[in-house]
Amino acid sequence: MEKSAIGAAVQLLVDARSNHERIEMLPPECRPNSIEEAYVVQDSLIDRLAASVNGWKVGASNAKAQQNLQTSEPFAGRMLKETTQESPATLTKGSLFAPGVEVELAFQLSKDLPAGDPYSREQIIDAVDRLYPAVEVVDSRYTSGLKAGIPQIIADNGAHGALILGSAVEHWESVDRLNSAVTLEVNGKNLSSGISSNATGGDPLDSVIWLANDRARRGNGLKAGDLISTGSCCTELGWPKPGDQVRAEFSGIGSVEVQFS
Repeated sequence: MEKSAIGAAVQLLVDARSNHERIEMLPPECRPNSIEEAYVVQDSLIDRLAASVNGWKVGASNAKAQQNLQTSEPFAGRMLKETTQESPATLTKGSLFAPGVEVELAFQLSKDLPAGDPYSREQIIDAVDRLYPAVEVVDSRYTSGLKAGIPQIIADNGAHGALILGSAVEHWESVDRLNSAVTLEVNGKNLSSGISSNATGGDPLDSVIWLANDRARRGNGLKAGDLISTGSCCTELGWPKPGDQVRAEFSGIGSVEVQFS
């Protein structure tokens, strides 16, 4: 992908954010056509936004999501300090386009995981400091949404909008990460439910392992303090409207609340 095409793609994505006006998708002349090109655009976008990266989201973390998106592996996007809040949180309409709500578990690292050789499960477990119940707000700068395809989604920072964290669980290894019942309520009514293993089809920690090794081979690694959201645990996303109150709960782990205004 030529440098001029990367710059044009980044400019369109920056303008969509600053003008709060979505585009259908990136035009063919500056559209990434591979995962590798997509991450180059994402890297440049984050540089242009001059935002403080405080972690990563993992999308398409299970087989069903990968099938829906016609991909064979997860993808990653940066999470930003400016769009991360603690529960109870309030998000305004002007900061989002078409927000969707995913109920997720998020892990936080206490050690760097630099680029290099692949990491083992034991090394990842040793690097994790704590666990959070979380809500990831997904949001696309494309009117075509998921139809834009994985490369364009990655370029748009993985369709990340915001992250809301519940209370930290410091003794995280004692938590039943596979069998926590999960509910998503909107205005007090149960919208969706699931189980924590839905995130990956197994241990949600698998998303952290995938991310650490994907970043390690791409040359930039992970840092101590990084938050990592691991994929949706509910069977359906919520699509809140202004005025909606959203509550997510993990049995035995905690809850998260966010008001959309």
